[in-house]
Order: sequence, then C-alpha cells, then structure tokens
Amino acid sequence: MSLRFLHFKNSILILLLTAGILFSQNKSKISGVVKDEATGETLIGVTIRLLDTHLGAQSDAEGNYYIVNVPVGVYTMQASMVGYTKKTVVNVLVSADRVTTINFELTSSSVQGAEVIVTAQRNVLHKEVSNTQLVVTDAQIMNTAGIRDINAFLEKQPGVSSENGFLEIRGGSADQTGTFINGMSYNNAAVGNAETVIPLSAIEQVSLLSGGFNAEYGNFRSGLINVTTKSGSKAKYHGTLTLSNNNSHIKRFGDKLSDPLSSALAPYLDADIAFVGTATALKDDPYLLNQYESFDGWIKQAETFNASNPTIEATPLDYYLLAAWMHMAIPDYEGLARLGYTVSEEQKKLFEDHARNEEGSDYNIDGGFGGPVPFFSEALGDATFYISHTSKEKYYVVPLSSLRSEKTHVTMGTIKSVPDESVTLTLNGMWKRQLGLSPIKPAFGDSPDAGNEGGFMQIDNLKIFNALQSKDNGVNYWYDPEIFPLLDETTLMGGANINYVINNSSYLEFSTSYLSIKDHSPTGDNRNMNAVTYFGPFPVTEMPYGKLQFASNDRVTWISGGDTIKYTYPGYDAIPGVNRRFRSKEGDLYTNVHTQQYRIKLDFVTQLGEHHYIKSGAEYNRIDLNHKMWMKWNSTGPYNSYEYNYHRTPSQSGFYLQDQITYQGIVANLGARLDYFYGGGGLWPSGDPFSYAFTSEFGGAPRSAGAAADSFYALLAEGKSLIWEKWEAYDKEHPGFLQPVKNHLTVSPRIGVSFPITENSKFYFNYGHFRSNPPYSSMFLYRYRYDKNGLYDMSNPNLAPPKTISYELGINYNFIENYILTLSGYYKDITGQQGEITYKNSSGTVNYSAWANNEYQDIQGLEINLTKNDNSWLTGWINFNYMLKKSGNTGRSTITDATIGNDKVGLYEGNEDRFMPQPIFNANISFRTPDDFFSNDFLNKIFEDWSMTIFAEFKAGSYFTFNLLEKEHVNNNLQWPNYYMLDFRLSKTFSLFGFNTTFFLDINNVLNFKVNLLNKGYAFRRSSTDTDDFTNWKDTKDYLASLHLQLYNSPEYDNLREQNPGLYIAGDDEIGELRSPGKQYINDPDYASYFLYGEPRDLWFGIKIDF
Repeated sequence: MSLRFLHFKNSILILLLTAGILFSQNKSKISGVVKDEATGETLIGVTIRLLDTHLGAQSDAEGNYYIVNVPVGVYTMQASMVGYTKKTVVNVLVSADRVTTINFELTSSSVQGAEVIVTAQRNVLHKEVSNTQLVVTDAQIMNTAGIRDINAFLEKQPGVSSENGFLEIRGGSADQTGTFINGMSYNNAAVGNAETVIPLSAIEQVSLLSGGFNAEYGNFRSGLINVTTKSGSKAKYHGTLTLSNNNSHIKRFGDKLSDPLSSALAPYLDADIAFVGTATALKDDPYLLNQYESFDGWIKQAETFNASNPTIEATPLDYYLLAAWMHMAIPDYEGLARLGYTVSEEQKKLFEDHARNEEGSDYNIDGGFGGPVPFFSEALGDATFYISHTSKEKYYVVPLSSLRSEKTHVTMGTIKSVPDESVTLTLNGMWKRQLGLSPIKPAFGDSPDAGNEGGFMQIDNLKIFNALQSKDNGVNYWYDPEIFPLLDETTLMGGANINYVINNSSYLEFSTSYLSIKDHSPTGDNRNMNAVTYFGPFPVTEMPYGKLQFASNDRVTWISGGDTIKYTYPGYDAIPGVNRRFRSKEGDLYTNVHTQQYRIKLDFVTQLGEHHYIKSGAEYNRIDLNHKMWMKWNSTGPYNSYEYNYHRTPSQSGFYLQDQITYQGIVANLGARLDYFYGGGGLWPSGDPFSYAFTSEFGGAPRSAGAAADSFYALLAEGKSLIWEKWEAYDKEHPGFLQPVKNHLTVSPRIGVSFPITENSKFYFNYGHFRSNPPYSSMFLYRYRYDKNGLYDMSNPNLAPPKTISYELGINYNFIENYILTLSGYYKDITGQQGEITYKNSSGTVNYSAWANNEYQDIQGLEINLTKNDNSWLTGWINFNYMLKKSGNTGRSTITDATIGNDKVGLYEGNEDRFMPQPIFNANISFRTPDDFFSNDFLNKIFEDWSMTIFAEFKAGSYFTFNLLEKEHVNNNLQWPNYYMLDFRLSKTFSLFGFNTTFFLDINNVLNFKVNLLNKGYAFRRSSTDTDDFTNWKDTKDYLASLHLQLYNSPEYDNLREQNPGLYIAGDDEIGELRSPGKQYINDPDYASYFLYGEPRDLWFGIKIDF
C-alpha cells in the first residue's frame, strides 16, 4: 500500500467534516477492438488508457479490450503500442446503463512520439441496450425551450406525464417512479412520489428508463430517473452561473378575481346591479339572471340593518364597500359615480393595496463551481469538488394567503478522491429548503398523500382553488385566503461510495446513503386586529387576510379623534345576503412529519472473457416514517380533530444477479431479483373490519376545552395516538382484534434481448416482472375524526407488493447519419394493485374506506421518437406517444356485515374504466449558426454562436361521458378541446472579459394560444345540489344542452327537445365554443370569464456565464 494512501487515511476525517453528507457515483463500461489500419488484422497487447484516471486495459488475442468501472462523464482515451503511431480519442461520452464502444485503427510508424488526435464517433444505436432509454447531457437540457428544472424537461418526453405535480411514466402512478441521484434513491416515502428538484448546474447526465429495466433496479414498476452530477476537474477551476426572471403577469387568461364586474362579484359589486338586486336589475336579461347568483341588493340589506336601531346607521354604500373589502376587490368607481356615490382618495388607495394581487415575477438563480480541493487536493488523493446551488421563486396562478409564491433553495456539494489506483471515494451532500402552501384543508381532514393533497400545492393551483367549490356549497371559500396552511420542508440527503478495483476486469462497490425530509406548518391565529378604515358602522382590519380561526368573535374597534366605532362581525365574518365565508374554517395543520431512509448496497461487477458482463449485488432499504400529523378547526375541544399519527419502520431487502451475454452482435440481458418486503412489524387492527372499535362512539375524546383536552392535544403533539391506546386496550378484551403485520417474499425475472438487423439498425425485446411496495400511505395512513364520524379511512400494511408484468418490442434505425428513429410498443399487465374498498355494517355505525389488492390495469402503448444530437447546425427530437389504458376491480368495492350480500355472484360487477387514447406529439428543434462562417472577423462575431429552439406540442382532448338518455354501454362519447403549445428560445453567446457569456430569451406560448381548460371543470359553477363530478353539474349540462352538437342528430332526443325548447338541437358546434353574436343560443359556463383559458405567454430573460 502506498505512503500516499496511508497519508490519505489520516486525512479522511477532514473530508468527512467538510463534506458532511454523502453520495455514490454511477459506473459504466467502455469496450472495443484494436486493429492495424493497413491490414485490418487485430492487434494484441495494445495499451488503452483513460487519461487523467487510473483506468485502462490491454487488447486480448482477438484485439478486444474492456474497461469496466468507468464513472459517467466525458473522457480522453489513448491507444499505444511500440511500432505504431499513438492514437488519442477526445470527447468520449460514458453514460449510465450504456456501454461506450470505441474502436481503434493504428498506423505503423518508426517515429517515436508520433500521435494522431481524433474526436470520438458517438455510438448512436447502443446495441447492448434492450429497453427504451433516453440519455441527455446538461447541454441538451439547457438547449430545450422553456426548461428551468428537470421535471419540465422530462414531461416533454414520450410516456411521461404529470399528475398533482408528480411525474408518472407510461400510465403508472407517482409511487411507481423512482429517482436516483448518483445511484442514491431520492423519493418521498410518506407522500409517495419521486423528487427531482436539484440545480441544473449540477447535472452531468440524465438517464430516463421507461421500459423494462435490468435486475439491478428494484422497488419501482414504471420507470427510473437516473441523474449523474458533476464532480469537478483536477486540472482547473470551472463554473457556471445562470440568472433569469420573467415578466410580471397573471398566469391565466380572463377577468381578475378582484374585478367588480366579473361573474362571481357582479351581483354584489357591479353598481348597476348590486344596490337594487339581481331580480330588479336583470329582469329584462334572463340569460345573465341565470348566470349570476341571486342577491336582493344593498338597499334592502341597509334597510334591514337600520330597522334594528343601531347606534350608527348603515348606508347602501357602506355595505357595498364592506363587500368589496371582504372580497379583496376594487370597487366599481365608474358605476358608483353614475349613481352619485363617491369614495375618498384615501380609501381608494387602501382598496388598491388590499385587493387580491394576481401578478408576480418569477426568478431563477442557478450556479455551480468546481475544481481541485484547495490546499489539500494532493494530500486527499487528488481530490476534486463541485458545489452548486439554485434558488427560485414561482408565483401561484391564484395567490392564496399572504404567501403568494413558492420559494425553493437547494445546495449540492461533491468531493471525489482517488487515494490509490484501486480505491475511489466519492462524497456528496444536498440540502433543500422549500416554502410554500399545502393543498390540505385542515378543517376538512384532507389526505396527505400523492394521490390526494400530499406534498406542496402546485404552482398551477387552479385545480386546488376550484375544488373549494365542493366544500359547503359553491364558492364560499374563494374569499378565505388563509384556508390553505403554510408548509415548510427541509431535506437532507447523502451517502458514501467506496469503489475498489480487484483487477482490470472486476470491481466491488459499496455505498450507503441517508435521506431526511422534515415538514413543519405554523399554527394559530395571525390576523392583525388593528383597524385600517371604516365604512359607516363597519370598521375593518386587514380581513379577510390573516387567520382568525379560534377567536370567539371578530370585534373590531375604530377610533378616530373623538369617534369610537365598534362592530362585532357574525360567524365566518359573513355579510348579510352573501352566502360566503371569509374566515373561521381554516383550521390548523399540525405537521412534524419526519421521513428518513437508510440504504446500504454492495455490488460486484466483472467482465468474464469476451461474452459475459456480470453484475450481482445486495441492498437493504429501511424507511423510518415518523408521521406526526393531526388537524383541528375549532377551539371547543377535540371535537372536529383529525388524527394521522403513526410511526412505522418498513424495509425492503433485495438481491440481484444479471449477466449481459454478447455473441456475434447479439446481446442478451438476463437476470433476476429476490426481494423481501418487511411490513414494519407490530400489530394492526385487521381482525374484524366491522368492529365497534371503528365507530365514532368508541373514540371517547374529551368534548370541551380544559385540562383533559390539553392532555389530549399534548398526546397528539408527541406523535402518540389516543385511538391506538384504546385499540390496544380493546384487543386485550377482544383477542384477535389486532393482528401481526404480514411480510412478503417475491422473485422477479428480467429478460432483455438486442440484436442487429443491419449495420445501422437493431431490434430489441424485454420481458420482466416488477414489484414495489404499495404507497406507504395506503399501508399506514389512517384518518380518524374524534367524536364525529369516527374512522374515515383505514390503511392496510398487509397489502402485497403489486406486480407488473411488462413486455416491450422496439426497433432503432440510424437511417441517415446521426438521425435515429426509435419505435417501441409496450404492454403492462398489472395485478394486485391497491384499490379502495368500503366497509359498512347494517346499523350504519361502521362506514369507512380501506385498501385491498383488488385492482388491475392493462396498459398498452406505442412510442415513436426521432432524434438528432450531433452538435451540428440542426439538432433536436420529435416524438409521438399513443397509449391505451383500462382498469377495474377484481372484487366488490363495498363489503357489508351481511354475509349474503358478499357472495361471489356478481363479484366482478364493477364497471371497467377504459381510458380513451389521447395521442401526443412533441417536437424540439434547435438551429445553431456555425463558427467562422464568414471570412470577415467582425461578421463572424455578430453572426456566430446564435441558437434558436422551437418546441411544439399537441395533445388530443380527453373524452368524457354525456349520457342524458341513460342508455347502456355509453362511455366516453364526447371529447374536450385539444391542446396546442409552441415555445421559443433564442440565445447568443459572446466572449466577455474571458467569460463565455450567453444572453437568452425564453418564451413559453410564443403565439399566446388560449389553452382551453374546459376539461378541468374550472369554468363551471357548482350548485348546492351538484355531485363531485363536474360533468354532472347543472351548469355543465346547461352548456352542453345549448350547443348544437352532432350527438343530438337523432330522434331519441325528440322528447328532450319538446320539453326544453331551443335545446338539444343538432348541428356542427364544437365543445369549447362560446356565446357570440352569431350564436346567441350558447349558454356559457358561469365562470368562463375566469377560468376557461390558461397558460398565457410567459417571457423569460436571462444570462448564463461559463468559466
């Protein structure tokens, strides 16, 4: 062992202290053959080296060489042999899960030291890859229009979509997708999603595996995102910095929510309507009378108030201005002036400052710097480092509460050391802080998982905002800005990787990692109770901003000189005649959820001769879910408190063996995994699903405030559970109520075959079984509401890992130099997936949802991808995605305590849900001006290094069922409008003061298309009698009935036409059309003026400096 390595051992503590947290590094392989250029004969004993590394090999008897254990990155290779000219190949790209092929042809020479330098020819087919795989570099990501994070790039790829802000691949849910950063798992186990927020400046490569991946990858069923980060250069310091921000604008089309003439506010704030009421003002306009909420006017409300002989009487204007203030709106000054009303300039300024502000300017800062570790590089084994950081702020489409935006800060750092030719150590750490809003509404006990309200609120939060219509009749909570709590999340992640070279063809790699995700949400009231102004007898504070949940009343006092005005607002700060709530149902989210993941992995890799490349390994993943979460929404005691507390430590252990077998160009990837899923041990109330212990009477929490309630809340704050204590006591009296948690052992075979069809094309096939834990929320998360309703949802830790059997066929064809066409078809047979089941007893005291392995899915798809990535003047990709999907239950969705109701007759009666295909087309085309195109230096400086990128996207509209005639077997018979998008990026690079400086303009939706959002349901108004599915709302039906659709071209609609004159008329109207001078018969959605169109033009300006 060298003295240098001994010295390294003495210095390792310094490294650990400076790095703090740790990561691993991805590895791959380089292979090829060496020949004599003149004779074509293979050469034996040629030395091949990767410069600036200790890696290398010698060609064997057939001229073949293999270099294993090569970290992902870009290298320079050199082949040398006595009697031949030395040959150097630069720009050799090594990617994860791909073999890089570099062949050498040497020329005989008698001149010592002669050298030939060439640029590596990229292996565009990768004939050893037997699945669908996308590998992109940091430059390719940055050259795509509109990209400021990995998610935005991946969503543009075939088979990748986003739901609730989380990535999904080929129809699988968010929990089926995994993210690895330098081989380390980066997933939020409590919520059930893959995390991808890291600095773009840290990225070396991103690999997306959406087909059947090899046996080394376990516990994910749909796809993998494999990110490799930079580790710094030994030769010099280098770095990058990107600064960008967009124009301040509203992130949707339509009226401002503060516009007094907009549809939700006009009945109360349109001066021509609000004072006399809708019935009087709109008596000659039945269309608008139907569109607006009914209101009898501020004149009548003032008369009613004054009839009670108040100390200070109210004028209609006082009530009007109070309504404008509570709705965070700007008064209709022109309309007021027509009626002779005036508002002081001072109050106009107060209204301007108080109004809901929907405009905001996002920003993004992303930078990295690396090189040799200062002062200690040689002592620490030629150690290098790379540190990167990103800070970004993104404003919500609809601002809620005083927090109008989400802020994210991420810092990553890497140190890599090679203390000895046989040992490489990589250390890396990441810290992330994210501050935003939670989509959870504590007063309603929402579920904190990826399929519901888990994680952070999406920036495009129209879905969350409009879902408020489903709570307490209509838009009550649109004007309670504090209804969504703040969320503060801190993430620490890291690991250590030690790579040990056994010989030139074998190595061992040991890695360990740790991930910590902590959530916190502030609680309690925070409204500033100082009066700001007054409107007659009504003094006002900053209301409705600031939470005032737990005050017994809202008494506001205004003192001006000798005048004292006091007013106590009724519950919810309600305004007479306005059925809306402005406070009192925000609730408190008590979350101190701490999710920790520990991972240990050992891999052995060896190249056995020419034909076998073997990988084998074992891993252990332990998840520590300390889920301290509960919610409450009043101060009268534990009544209306929801509990989600649990602490479980499941784990997954795996062993894999795989062999990449190569014979005469045919490559077979054969492997298998053995996985053991440990459910966390302990007991679970799974003995009797109809037990009295699940009823609301069983909870027994104290009903009112006091010492008992304080003790109850202290118990919840510690992460303990009153209901669990009672369940444990109940089990002693009723043995068998609590049952041991089950564990599961699975075997998953993986097969992939790739073989050449021609020199420029290959065929590949893969088949595999894939298992993963169900979302941990479905295993451990329960929702219990004390003293009211009791158990809502019960999880099931005994769920078996769902199984996906995947088949894929594909062809890669390099039909023109550097143009690669990929066609892949896939089929996924998914069984035993977690699905909801309801338990009800005959008396009605038990009624809750649970989980069972009762769901199946069949997913079929076709993906076509054409790429050209050769750094020429024209690069880019075009892809097409077509997917068919169906799902259903393999058992009843409701189980009762009456055995006769659960017989096997009709066991599979549940309707099968068939997803109609929505073809998707994406294209990203980049044009770059060449260097030295002109003979004139001045012209070259002006015209060189320009780059223009155009991204185009089309997605067919989704289908829905409109079955007014209630006919059997009618599904998905109408289609919402299609989606179109065109993004644009223009950049110019200069050399300024020795820095490579790029100025760029990014424009999302360059043509300002109005993206139709009808399919989301946001434009429709929900009435108090409507169900949750917006396609069944009255407003939706009224709109569809008014359109002249081909659907109505049938005598079957004659009765409806007779009963509803002017409706259900056949014609050529398309869904999405609105009322116009030529089509006055169309009954527009009531909130079309707000939420019919989204994604307006978004201009980003930025600068990128490389050095």
